[in-house]
Amino acid sequence: MERSKLYQLTDEASKKLYEPVNDIESLNQWRKQMINLIDEISQLKLSSSIDLNETNNNRSLDPTDWLTARHIAHQMLDTCLESIQSVRNRPVWQPIPIEIRASIEQEPLPEHSQTLSNVCQHVLNYVFPYTRGNTHPRFWGWVMGEGTLGGILAEMMMATTNINAGGCTHSAVLIERTVIQWMRQLFGFPESNDSGIIVSGTSMASVICLATARRKFLTNVRQDGMINGPRLIIYASTEIHVCITKALELLGFGSKSMHFISVDKNFCINTDELRQTIEDDRHNGLLPFCIVGCAGTVNSGAFDNLVELASIAHKEKMWFHIDGAFGALVILDPERCHLVQGIEQADSLAFDFHKWLHCPYDAGCVLIRDGAHLSSTFSVHQSYLATTERGCAGDEPWFCDLGTELSRQFRALKVWFTLKEHGIKKLGKKIADNCQQAQYLVSLLSNYEDFIHIIRPVTLNVVNFRLEPKELDRSNDKLIDEFNNELLADIQISGIAVASTTRFCNRLYIRVCIVSHRCTFEDFDIFVAVLLKCYRLRLQSLQQFE
Repeated sequence: MERSKLYQLTDEASKKLYEPVNDIESLNQWRKQMINLIDEISQLKLSSSIDLNETNNNRSLDPTDWLTARHIAHQMLDTCLESIQSVRNRPVWQPIPIEIRASIEQEPLPEHSQTLSNVCQHVLNYVFPYTRGNTHPRFWGWVMGEGTLGGILAEMMMATTNINAGGCTHSAVLIERTVIQWMRQLFGFPESNDSGIIVSGTSMASVICLATARRKFLTNVRQDGMINGPRLIIYASTEIHVCITKALELLGFGSKSMHFISVDKNFCINTDELRQTIEDDRHNGLLPFCIVGCAGTVNSGAFDNLVELASIAHKEKMWFHIDGAFGALVILDPERCHLVQGIEQADSLAFDFHKWLHCPYDAGCVLIRDGAHLSSTFSVHQSYLATTERGCAGDEPWFCDLGTELSRQFRALKVWFTLKEHGIKKLGKKIADNCQQAQYLVSLLSNYEDFIHIIRPVTLNVVNFRLEPKELDRSNDKLIDEFNNELLADIQISGIAVASTTRFCNRLYIRVCIVSHRCTFEDFDIFVAVLLKCYRLRLQSLQQFE
């Protein structure tokens, strides 16, 4: 098999030698193709000359030809850099062709090795062109950061060191502690050495925060579980993210333990209703134990009154948790940091670095006001995990005692790298830019308010709107919903932009959520022009079938 492949590649290289080149661009393309062929040939030629038994018994998984491997690695790094530099030249998103999907899904389990260059080429052919598109400046569908060049380098170095950041004495532990201390300083939490941890994202952070709150109220829950315990009740607005409900189900509370509170016209929690519901629940023998505040709702970017929620929680002797998945980082924007006033009074805070801080996926953060609650919730000591005063097993507490994972990747490096490379002032300026871009989009859409309805207020970086053509029956909500849903698909398939949908008052709206550090006002000009073009084409298509 390898020998026939070798003959095929050498034949291709021989033919390519005689291919004509017409200019510098075609010469560079020819050169790249020749180098790729030579790399594959060299790897196959080398592997065919090595006895397989000797390879299996005496060799590691490292390359046998480091010179070629280095060249391929540099090529892939160049490809990654080129991908970022030229991101505007590609569609935001494109459908996966049937044949590409089949190639991925129907590939058999590999029994034998393939050349490094061959595997890399498969990534370039099957993976790179068909990603979700969130590295593009016009990806506004969901709150997904783009990443940065520094993040790529940090991820590469993280994979190279391959550190388990669960514990012991090494640089990963020190870096993570430093990042946690920076975040505690940023959000006004008291200094502590065991009161935070970096996890995969706000979904996992919510599990850890609510488990910690549960442990405070049910001190024996780790031994006894929740059998025969009081019925603990959690309160949040109807705009809360679904990750809170998932966390409650996972932790054994059950989704019925969540009591939803309505929102006002600005989509903020109704605090009068919250107070009354807490009082009623106590009267009915339930135990109100946690209030969850929103620092930037996913639907509209609304902020609950965190100062008032903290006051209610303190008075009622309840745990106060804040879901700040992306909105908490508005604290970096001097013009809008007042929106998170009161965040420093939270008992726990969950947010993401891979959203508005632009770190590569994945990186979320848990901050707990009192570290004793965190360690008492997760710490487990076994003989083979014993700490020592000297040597490698020092530096207590270990991060594996502050969360669910014993094996943990070095997520803190990309966060530390990003903060050092850009600084919080520049990162805050990009947050402010996105909020200004949201207002600019509103100004563009407002020119068409005779058939575009915008959800107001637009507080942060999320714009929701709905097209209601005069040519259609506007009283038919289902028809207008379908029109907007199909219009959104038209835009996505065009490759110009990716937005998403949500619902207000049970009506479907197109949702633009801006967290890109690459987009400019011009991107919104392009988007609105394409929106209107697709709108007219869809209307014409509907009228033809009438």
